[in-house]
Amino acid sequence: MQNTPRRRHHRHPRARADLRFHSASGALALHDASGPRAERLDFTAALVLTYCDGQHDAGSIAEAVAGSLSHSDRDALRADVRRIIQGFAREGLVV
Repeated sequence: MQNTPRRRHHRHPRARADLRFHSASGALALHDASGPRAERLDFTAALVLTYCDGQHDAGSIAEAVAGSLSHSDRDALRADVRRIIQGFAREGLVV
């Protein structure tokens, strides 16, 4: 039972509280307050990160993003969303 909260975080990604969006030359940049890092995000990645609130699992985030964007290949978009979440997790942006 001790692992239950950890598993929940993996299934329900939560963005770190110190991350902030900023406008940069007409695009969105993600500022990481833990270090001197700012990263440009495309619209899809920024949308995915807003759903990483600990309340949604990867599947529901993928469905929400797929429903928000007109995209001819919804399966490919769902796979992209899952890849984006995994990338955020590898970079330590979501837990």
